[in-house]
This record gives sequence, structure tokens and C-alpha cells, in this order.
Amino acid sequence: MENQPHTGEEYGKNLPDFPNEFTAIAFYYDYRNDQLDLLLDIAGYFDVKLNFEPDSLINLESLYFHLFRTNGLFDFQLTLEEFESCMSVYFGEIVVRHLKNADWVVSKYPYAEEKYAMGLRRGRFTDYFSNLFEQHYLAAKDELQMMIYQRFLRMKKRAELK
Repeated sequence: MENQPHTGEEYGKNLPDFPNEFTAIAFYYDYRNDQLDLLLDIAGYFDVKLNFEPDSLINLESLYFHLFRTNGLFDFQLTLEEFESCMSVYFGEIVVRHLKNADWVVSKYPYAEEKYAMGLRRGRFTDYFSNLFEQHYLAAKDELQMMIYQRFLRMKKRAELK
């Protein structure tokens, strides 16, 4: 057990290095915009409407499963994990736009020097992530379950209780 790396240290190895917080904030701002632009380009190619409204998460999940079943990301030279990261940013953007007290944050990562992580703050809670939907195809049988939209509705319900 003593030789096992701390989970936080493992996560931190994959975070980019930054000389200061301002550089990290600028990087993650650009990263979110790049991820959204890429996702919207792919959605546009398939004529899928993503308008940053919560119910567009249903369209997003449908697109995900279409791309998964047809190996459609090959044409865009993207991995499924990269697409799931785009989905995560889109989901976060909907949360920020539609839930009270929600915002993007960038914080110093405590287990690694010069590392900063991007997160989604909702009131007292903050989720730090790079991919909220890793291997989503294993969690949801298909798009009919609307798991991503349901996740948003649960977050919305919790936000309204406060």
C-alpha cells in the first residue's frame, strides 16, 4: 500500500503546467471555447441542433450514440474520449447558463506543483474534471435513457432546493 500512488497525484500528472493562476484561467477559457467550437462543428455536420438549452442535451446524447455506433468520429480524427470531453464542456456551459450560483472555476491543484484544474462550481460544491462522461456508452444503454439530460435535471432540482 505504501508504494501505491495517491489518486490525486495520478490525476495531477495529466494536468497542464502553468506559471501562475492567470495563465491557467486564460488556458482553460480558450480550452472551453475550442471544445465548444469543435462540438458545434461536428453537430452542424450532422444537422444536430445544439443551442445551449437544457433539452439540447437530448440531441447531444443522440449524436454521441450515433457516432459511437457508426464509428463516425473516425472522419473527424477524434477519439471517443476527446468527444466525451467536448460533451463535458457543453454540459458545464449549460449548467453555468441555466443554474443559479453556477460558474466555471480554475484552482491550484494541491497534489502537484504548478498544476491547476478546471471545475464547475454549483453553490458549495465544485466538480473538477476533464471528462464527465468517460465511457458513457457503458453507463447508458442508448440515448433513449436521456442520462445526460436527467443528470442536468437532478442538478437543477438540487439547486432549486437551496
